[in-house]
Amino acid sequence: MGDAPTPVMFAIVTTNKEAVYGGMSPIFVAQDELERDRIAMWLTRITNCIAHDLHNGTIILTVNQAGGA
Repeated sequence: MGDAPTPVMFAIVTTNKEAVYGGMSPIFVAQDELERDRIAMWLTRITNCIAHDLHNGTIILTVNQAGGA
């Protein structure tokens, strides 16, 4: 039996650019929550990733990476 898929951070969408920095994921800075939600929605539709709202102005998007065999 193989390992369960591992979630990998794909992107970050935020309204507060000072709250998020560094890392290897692209960061999309939105002007307000409406734009943040719209960007996250389109990224999930285009890439089939999952959005996770951190309830601090930031949404992280993850994809599942297949476990090693």
